[in-house]
Amino acid sequence: MTTEQPSQERILQAAVKLFLEQSVRKTSAEEVAFQAGVTRVTVYRYFTDKKGLVRAVCSRIASIFQRAADDSRGRSIDEIDVCLNRLGTELGALAPGNLFALFDEIHRLYPEVYEEFRAARETAIDAIFQQSLAAAKRDGSLRKGLNQEVVRAIFLSGVVRLIETPSLISPDVAPAEIVATVTMVFRHGILKDKPAE
Repeated sequence: MTTEQPSQERILQAAVKLFLEQSVRKTSAEEVAFQAGVTRVTVYRYFTDKKGLVRAVCSRIASIFQRAADDSRGRSIDEIDVCLNRLGTELGALAPGNLFALFDEIHRLYPEVYEEFRAARETAIDAIFQQSLAAAKRDGSLRKGLNQEVVRAIFLSGVVRLIETPSLISPDVAPAEIVATVTMVFRHGILKDKPAE
């Protein structure tokens, strides 16, 4: 690891924290540099402008979704649940603040950056869904008679569009709580009922 990698990481952490605390629009490169313990020139060396910094922050958040998709490969339904819970925990651990409001602001200020993020997130979420279906089939726990394309469309529209839901943008709903709720709703709907213990 070079000495420059920790600086870049500190800059990203500072940017996420400040974006969540005070918004993208109100955050300057000088504030990010101060928070990260580097100079403004160092911020611009890694990220040529604010848009580049926003793009890097979105990429970092999208990597959390991708990591969950990667970790879900070949797992059982219960193990995928663990991966999804970790996804919610990692999203919640980014920094205090409303992640949904942040994405809403990025969507308004930098629509092309937001669309890149959205595409990466959708790809990862679709992979998780496909792996969940495969695991349910392997486990013999998938409900019979489901049209998988309809279930997939409902799942993607429900989960992917969730971040754009205005009612979640204003209140502080923990990402872990949202992921757990979505997981429970879809598991109940597509899996056979577990026998009572």
